[in-house]
Amino acid sequence: MTLQDILKLEQTQSESQIQHTCVAWFRYTFPNHALQLWGIPNGGMRTGASGAMRKYEGAIAGASDIVFFHKKGGYGALHIEMKVPKVRGKQSAGNQSEAQKKMQAAMERAGYKYVICHGLQEFIEELCLYAQIDYAPYLDDVCENYETYRKAKL
Repeated sequence: MTLQDILKLEQTQSESQIQHTCVAWFRYTFPNHALQLWGIPNGGMRTGASGAMRKYEGAIAGASDIVFFHKKGGYGALHIEMKVPKVRGKQSAGNQSEAQKKMQAAMERAGYKYVICHGLQEFIEELCLYAQIDYAPYLDDVCENYETYRKAKL
């Protein structure tokens, strides 16, 4: 499978499916850091009662999808907002909401790194850039093992 094949497949997937693959890739690739990266259960469909409970418990609109709690390059953590890859003819795919833009600004003012990733390739590149490691070998790996990551149980 090539990176272009992965991108075409991701254009048919939900943000949730892409995020799952990204987290699975990270946990398989960096098992010693697996507990430092996790998703924020802020989006998705909810009933009125479960949405109210999330808000009661402290959920806040605009929170990033994934946080990597690892100090590097003067930052306290890496906040990752996942978006589906942009597809021709679709205006809304891959855009931040106003609440997400406000959250990004707040996290950056607080000294955190914040990135937006449109799919697995951008996720790998941004995470490796943050960790100050070469991403090329990891992109090769994902081309060889994409189905393993996509189907992984977390």
